[in-house]
Amino acid sequence: MKLLSVFGALVTGYLAAEASAASASCSFSTTINASTALSQLNSCPTLDGHIQISGDKIGAVDLNNVEEIKGDLKLFNSSSATALNMNKLKTISGSLTVDAFTQLHNIDFSSLTKVEKLALISLPSFAQINLNKGISEAGSITLSDTALSSLEGLIDYDHVGALDINNNKNISKIDLRNLESVSDRLSLSFNSDDCEVNLDNLEWASNLTIQDVSDLSIGNLTSVNSTFLIAYNKFDKIEFKKLKKIGGALQFFANDEVTEVSFDSLEEVGGEVDIYNNTDLQDMGDAFKKLKTIDGAVNIKGEIANFSLPSLSKIDGTFNLKSTSDKLDCSDINKQVKKKVKGHNASCSAPKKSSSSKKSSKSTKGSDSDSKSSSKSSSDSSSSSSSKKSDANTLMVASALFTTVITSVFAVFI
Repeated sequence: MKLLSVFGALVTGYLAAEASAASASCSFSTTINASTALSQLNSCPTLDGHIQISGDKIGAVDLNNVEEIKGDLKLFNSSSATALNMNKLKTISGSLTVDAFTQLHNIDFSSLTKVEKLALISLPSFAQINLNKGISEAGSITLSDTALSSLEGLIDYDHVGALDINNNKNISKIDLRNLESVSDRLSLSFNSDDCEVNLDNLEWASNLTIQDVSDLSIGNLTSVNSTFLIAYNKFDKIEFKKLKKIGGALQFFANDEVTEVSFDSLEEVGGEVDIYNNTDLQDMGDAFKKLKTIDGAVNIKGEIANFSLPSLSKIDGTFNLKSTSDKLDCSDINKQVKKKVKGHNASCSAPKKSSSSKKSSKSTKGSDSDSKSSSKSSSDSSSSSSSKKSDANTLMVASALFTTVITSVFAVFI
């Protein structure tokens, strides 16, 4: 009997453990369109599978018992949901996407520390995120088109796979001073018009995009493994003191207020170099002092008055520099470039220097000459006129004397 009792206890314990394990993790694929169905999800500490919550019958989304998301949880397209409570969620090892929840105001992620993939997109009313502990590990975070004004707690780590912060018009400061590396892409674009970005400790990134930024601090960047795009910014000068290599294309355009740009240490570009539509950028004489190799084409357009590639050894593509400034000396550039372009096409063009000043000088000399000639002519004319008047007076005097003498003679004989 004692043996049977022990065996029964073991079986009961095993079944209880199995039931507990089953209730701890729920794996299924479903779409939920009503708040009443959310209780099923909330009973699972771990969510796995493909789950979507959507529709205008959803009020507040309360998943306060969920601790981990292993699968894909997507909240999509609702104009009724106002809040998302996941205050016990610690880890997203799968993905969590909140997209087009237009009335969502608040998200509670107060226990969240690890994220594989988090996307908060098209949330025009979303102004508050609770991240008491803060995210310390992140694979991919996208924050797009929200009403957030602060990123405090969301980005506090030294490495990220991908980070995309765009079109958040209330975000005026992006402080990523702890970020050291980005293995996939870092894109900071079109947030507040006065957005300031701090990337002081960033050393390398695979793809790097900086757009519509008023101030950029990025002094320790040494390498961009793929494309580096800098466009539509409002800073007046930018310097990349330590950047040695760009593995892909360098694109620098539509930075209307930039007057100074310098890639002091850059030696290699693995793709194209495109520089255009930078309205106030004229002097690029020292922009690429150490640049040796370019594995793609070079296309430069603008009011460029000074340009030089003193360390160039080769350009694998073509070279085309088209300036609207008559101060650019293409002869020096052609000497530096032509024999080093492998694409068999090197072109530099600029307007010829204006000759208006020379014409003006000649015109002034001509005027002086004409003036002198006119003065001389006037003087001669005056002299001639004076001479003629003098001769006429002499004749009149002579005529008067002659008349007097004749009259006197006739008077004697009479």
